[in-house]
Amino acid sequence: MRFETKYDLWIVAVMIGGVALSLVAPAVLFFTAAGPHRLPLWFAVLPWLIWAGVLPCMLPQYYEVRTEGLFIRQGWRKILIPYAALVGIQAVSDARSAGVFSTDRLLVTTREGKCYVIAVAEQRQFLDEVSQKTLLERRGSGIGLPLSPLTGI
Repeated sequence: MRFETKYDLWIVAVMIGGVALSLVAPAVLFFTAAGPHRLPLWFAVLPWLIWAGVLPCMLPQYYEVRTEGLFIRQGWRKILIPYAALVGIQAVSDARSAGVFSTDRLLVTTREGKCYVIAVAEQRQFLDEVSQKTLLERRGSGIGLPLSPLTGI
């Protein structure tokens, strides 16, 4: 099942404003400066080249609960995490990721110690779907491995 990314409107607005400002300001400075203080042409073109490289790293974003594992698509990155490798998925609110456009994030942790930050539009349904495919069980605002009855961990 495919799950779309959650986008916070204010983060998207800030990103669009930042992109617009970084694309327009150097061009304006290039064409308005005169004489010995005129800026080089690369100064006006550089932001366009940077954004042409950055945007494919961030878009598109979506997540799929497949039969063989959890699939994460974030820009050019395509990650398939086998269900046996999942340790937990927990709600987080830190500033760990720049490529996720929401403050309502999930931290996906694997047995290898890898962590992925995702933002799923329908978190509850996503967590329910993943927990049905794995041994992970519901815990607070996420899912994780069952607690050991002997050690409590």
